[in-house]
Amino acid sequence: MPPSALVIDDDVDIQLLGKMLLSRHGFDVATAGCLGELARKPALLNTNLIVLDFGLGDFTGLDILDYLYDLKMNAPILLLSSCSDETAAHAIAEGKSKGLKMLGFLPKAKLMTGLSAFIEQIESSPKPPSVGELAQAIKQQHICLALQPKVSLATGAVVGAEALVRWEDPTRGTIYPDNFIPLAERSGLMVPLTWCILELSFAQLAAWHARGLPLSIAINVPAEFIKAEKMLSMFDTLCSQYPIDMTNVTLELTESVGVECLGYARHVLDELRKRGCKLALDDFGTGYSSLTQLYRLPFDELKIDRSFVSLIDSEPSAQAITLSIVELGARLGMSVVAEGIENAEQQALLAKAHCPVGQGYFISRPLSSVQFDGWLDHQMTIAKRA
Repeated sequence: MPPSALVIDDDVDIQLLGKMLLSRHGFDVATAGCLGELARKPALLNTNLIVLDFGLGDFTGLDILDYLYDLKMNAPILLLSSCSDETAAHAIAEGKSKGLKMLGFLPKAKLMTGLSAFIEQIESSPKPPSVGELAQAIKQQHICLALQPKVSLATGAVVGAEALVRWEDPTRGTIYPDNFIPLAERSGLMVPLTWCILELSFAQLAAWHARGLPLSIAINVPAEFIKAEKMLSMFDTLCSQYPIDMTNVTLELTESVGVECLGYARHVLDELRKRGCKLALDDFGTGYSSLTQLYRLPFDELKIDRSFVSLIDSEPSAQAITLSIVELGARLGMSVVAEGIENAEQQALLAKAHCPVGQGYFISRPLSSVQFDGWLDHQMTIAKRA
């Protein structure tokens, strides 16, 4: 099956030229002229390459990049425009800051002669992992944790960590989640991957408790895991293998849980709470039904999405939303975690608003288990000196 490409440009001549050139390189090419067309035809974005015009009528390339970010696009993006190099560099930096794969910038005047170099760049890149490789990685225990510390914003004390995931491939090296989680979601591997992460997390929690460290661990759990056959009995079997206090386990779920069958989801979540687990509503504030899920499902914690937290020191609306969520959590008797703290000012604003817990790159990047232990020992040494 040939690779696919999408040319997004409001100039029909550029669409046709891009389609011709990419077809010569073996791509199956689709075209779109505006953001509205992408919204009406989401299947267009199931592609291996996006060639994006920076200016599309009433929408800029940044608007399109925001849209692609919201959709968690993983395809490389080549900016195509008549704008200045400085403007293009700014757009590429913006895209990279959102985690998008920005391939580079090609002036429209050089489309005929310059496209081949970018295609060669793609072709020389390592091939993306396959479903079979991911299945083997789960089976052969090539999945490992990356622990992002969570701290009390009132005292600075370390209270636990979120268990993020990495794939340590023998040939490719470290593979990050954005390069295999979408694959797992498409291929039905999210449930076995989640079991793998749970077992690693329980083992990590047991190791902390053996050292006398009263830490908690938060684990991301997809909606399909909650619906999985015999999940509760298998969960009990796994728990019995580790000497841990389940009240130190937080399961983070997005608002999609319960959308298809609210009654069943509530039953399963209630059972997990009976076993001691805490439940967190992740990415709170970004979805259309967050408040409905908060009202109808038994959550203990709200996690404020990083898209708000990372802007609270620069955009008044983001700050207002963030502080309102903190207040909402307090009124409901729920814990609140702010994720995506990137600087001291953001942390200070959240602490002043009495947000209980925070995490983000300003506090610490995700760490391996060994790195986390070293970082924690350092934090404890600093606390003793204070």
